[in-house]
Amino acid sequence: MNGTVQSSAARPPPPEPPDALRSLLLRSMFWRPAYLAPSAWLEHLPFAFWLVEAHRPRVFVELGAHYGVSYFTFCQAVVRLALDTRCYAVDTWTGDEHAGFYGEDVHAAVCAHNDAHYSGFSRLVRSTFDEALGHFTDRSIDLLHIDGLHTFEAVSHDFESWRGKLTDEAVVIFHDTNVRERGFGVFRLFEDVKAHYPAFEFVHGHGLGVVGFGARQKDLLRHLFEAEAHPAARQAVREAFARLGRGCADAFTVQRQNERERELQAEIARLHAELAAFGQNRA
Repeated sequence: MNGTVQSSAARPPPPEPPDALRSLLLRSMFWRPAYLAPSAWLEHLPFAFWLVEAHRPRVFVELGAHYGVSYFTFCQAVVRLALDTRCYAVDTWTGDEHAGFYGEDVHAAVCAHNDAHYSGFSRLVRSTFDEALGHFTDRSIDLLHIDGLHTFEAVSHDFESWRGKLTDEAVVIFHDTNVRERGFGVFRLFEDVKAHYPAFEFVHGHGLGVVGFGARQKDLLRHLFEAEAHPAARQAVREAFARLGRGCADAFTVQRQNERERELQAEIARLHAELAAFGQNRA
């Protein structure tokens, strides 16, 4: 039959968007994160700010918070935008084979920061991801960040377990989509998921996959997903957020250097005091 319908795979992509980056510009991209700690997420903090402003979720859940760097950046955006968003961080705060294992001091520090700044709308749920499922009703979560154990089996299980909790406007983000070593398999799941849902991937900062899971997406999210289909638009968006993210990573480096300098100054002062006391005792 001559008039066969062209398959979706054979159709040409939609026209190149006219300046994709300009259509995505929001003030939040340029905010400075108030909370910095060791994290592979540092270079994605400007996108976290952007995503909250673009999406304005009613319920945000993060699976795997560790030091809280990504989580508290989302919370900071909620405060600055004066949103009525409920935020939940789910973690055992004991670590795993990819994040490493750590002591109670990490959980204590995250709790202290949450209590001091975000306790009005943020709750830390100390449990496994599976145990936490019962705390959330179906079709209630607008934004889900999956950042737990990064094997293909683990991240696939997390996605399948939590997808029933997502609304028809839900966005799901996966960290470490650009890591291939140490048994990481997030990239494999992301390849499968983006074949069925609109998506965008950042390749800097170990990779971040953004998926429009819900059938109804906000306009700015649709513009982001449309940029994925056009090499020039995709590269412009990636470069902009990578450059902004580099600034956050550099800010953390400076913070650590300043902390180390203060420690050294304190050590020098202590040694001077000991030397002075030693001299007085000899006199």
